[in-house]
Amino acid sequence: MMRGMQPEPSAADERGVIVGEGSGISAPPVAAEMGAVLSAEAAQAPRPAPVEAVRRWPPPALAVRPFRWYWGAQWPVFLGTWMQVVALGYYVYQQTHSTTAVGAVAAADGLPAVVLSLFGGVLADRMPRRRILLFTQSTLGISAGVLAILVATHHASLAAVMLVAVVFGSADSLDLPTRQALVADLVDRERVVNAVALTSVAMSLTRIAGPSIAGLLIGAAGPAICFAALSLAYIAPITVLATIVPNIPPRRREGRHTARGDFVEGLRELRRNPLVLRLTVCAAALSFFGVSYMPYLPVYAHDRLHAGSQVLGLLYTTGGVGALVGSVFLATMGGSVRTRRLMLLAGAFIYAGSLFSLASSSTLAVAIPALVGISLGFLGMNTSMTTLLQTETDPALRGRLLGIYVTIFAGLQPMGTLVYGLFGHSVFRAISIGAVVVGVAGVYTALSSPLRQGGEAASSR
Repeated sequence: MMRGMQPEPSAADERGVIVGEGSGISAPPVAAEMGAVLSAEAAQAPRPAPVEAVRRWPPPALAVRPFRWYWGAQWPVFLGTWMQVVALGYYVYQQTHSTTAVGAVAAADGLPAVVLSLFGGVLADRMPRRRILLFTQSTLGISAGVLAILVATHHASLAAVMLVAVVFGSADSLDLPTRQALVADLVDRERVVNAVALTSVAMSLTRIAGPSIAGLLIGAAGPAICFAALSLAYIAPITVLATIVPNIPPRRREGRHTARGDFVEGLRELRRNPLVLRLTVCAAALSFFGVSYMPYLPVYAHDRLHAGSQVLGLLYTTGGVGALVGSVFLATMGGSVRTRRLMLLAGAFIYAGSLFSLASSSTLAVAIPALVGISLGFLGMNTSMTTLLQTETDPALRGRLLGIYVTIFAGLQPMGTLVYGLFGHSVFRAISIGAVVVGVAGVYTALSSPLRQGGEAASSR
């Protein structure tokens, strides 16, 4: 299919691992969507010249067989995830009519990331990533299945839902940094941006379809069927991991290394590397003040738009349009630091303006374009930050750095949701202020010296 558009495949391409200085990560999105697998000789090799096909279509990352199969297997999971997002928020708010309960369930799902994503990053640098993902994705599928049974049998109390959310969030905290680190194991450095953009395309398309399907299914059969769909969806990536993705060992390092020492080393890199530090602070602002608005979309639909599950599904679906447009555009772009700096700058302006408009409005006519802009802006910000971490950092530290990134991102989101919930009926006024904070943080990071100088200001590793 892609013959004639790509460089001739090497022996490494044949087995799915392209050995070179850039091999080592993925995401998602966040990209998390880190950690290259290199021989000692490859680690010392000069950086390869940019791949011309990065700017062409079809996407060059799909030329790598293991990535192509794993990317395809993620589609049903992404679809089921968006269905669960709608169904869970709808179910909790319908059962409790409490913004605090909505925030508490979101916190139960996200707070495990505060601790476990750091551990997950260390684990991703010490163990074969395929083995980790087989465990985490099996746990995620089982957790979704348990939730489906509880809701279907009317045993899903708030405490039970929160317990399942803690288990799901804990497994996801280990899964995300590992999944992000896996992508660059499968594609070379010049294709990482393309691979992350392809993951965003999948998330965007499923975001368009998933919430609408969820809204229809909730009205026809109840929310339990959405949770069951996610549980079954995990069969696809588990099968691909077990049969196609190679079992790549972690990168060999000289001397003895303990998990605690690896963890501390990652934190030291965060402190001494200006590029990593600024990206982490920006991610913290985006997560705490920005993305934390999402659990309140059911509240927004009910209280401001006076609508039910179908309009709620439309709100979630609409955001996917902006993300899809941006993802397709990013999939054809090059991966220079300058390009990603501009992506971050534009994304910050778009995200902040759109979120402010949404929080200040009570009409569907404003909410729909605002949600499109929020998704487009988020894609630009998150893709630029995660790919900078994936390509402009020490391959031996990428798993840990992405673990820190995920910890900040996933951990602060539920905390921001809880804080917003304390404002009660003024929650959307607080969100509008948070939108301004996100914009300031994004613009400051994009214009800071490490990014303006193409990463050269980052401390020597």
